[in-house]
Amino acid sequence: MRDSITKGLFVRLTNNGDKIIGSFVGEPYAREVHWTGKCYEECAGVGCSYCNEGKRPSLRVSMNFHVPAERALRVIEGGVMWFKDLLKVRDKYGLDKWTFEVERHGDAGDLRTYYTISPDRQLTADHLKEIEALRLHDLTKIYTGARTYE
Repeated sequence: MRDSITKGLFVRLTNNGDKIIGSFVGEPYAREVHWTGKCYEECAGVGCSYCNEGKRPSLRVSMNFHVPAERALRVIEGGVMWFKDLLKVRDKYGLDKWTFEVERHGDAGDLRTYYTISPDRQLTADHLKEIEALRLHDLTKIYTGARTYE
C-alpha cells in the first residue's frame, strides 16, 4: 500500500486503481459543500456566497474506517454515488460484519471518477474485538475545524 493512501488521518485514493481494505465503523457524517478548485468549503445555506454565484452544493459523507493491515482508524469520505453504493452494501452484507475493498476508478482530476465498494471478507472475532475497543474519531469536530479531535 502506498503512503499516499495510508498516511495521515484521511484515506486518500488519488490515482486510478488505488484501493484500500477496511471496515466502516460508526455513523456517517454528511455535509453540503462547494468545491473551490482547491478544497471543499461548507455551504452556509441562506446567504451562501457560492450559492449566490449559482454554484450548487454537493453532498459529502464521511465515516470512520478501520484499516486492519495497519491496526489504525482513519476517516474515509465520498460523494453521493459513493454513499449510495455504501448503503447498498450495508443493506446486503451489513457494515458491522465485513471488511470491504474500496477502489478508485479514474485518474486524478477526472470528473468521471467513481469508486467501487466490494465485500472482502467476513470479520473474525479478533477483528471485532479490535474494532469494539477503538475510540472513534469525532467527525463533527474534524469538519467544523475544532482542533481537539484525536
